[in-house]
Amino acid sequence: MASDSPQAAPRTRGEKVVTGGWLVLGIAIPVSCFFSDETFDFSASLALLSLLTLCAAFACWPRLFLTPINYKGLCDSVPRGSQIAMSLFVGLTVLRGMVELVA
Repeated sequence: MASDSPQAAPRTRGEKVVTGGWLVLGIAIPVSCFFSDETFDFSASLALLSLLTLCAAFACWPRLFLTPINYKGLCDSVPRGSQIAMSLFVGLTVLRGMVELVA
């Protein structure tokens, strides 16, 4: 029953708008950093990667902003791409914290 899974259902207009917004934000962050005159160090690059993975996580899971969160079934409803992006976000954030502590 593929039609019962949340990924098989067509996305609503609101979900498409939220996904598009996160994708635009994910593109705007590196473009603005590229044209910035500030120095770009390792910690800043980790922060940039963290922001990009956060944008990717929410672009894969736009229902977070449109429907109330069902905390009991939260792990069952998160798409696989969003789980991977959130894991990367947490890992990069912890790595950046360790880099800041060492520096």
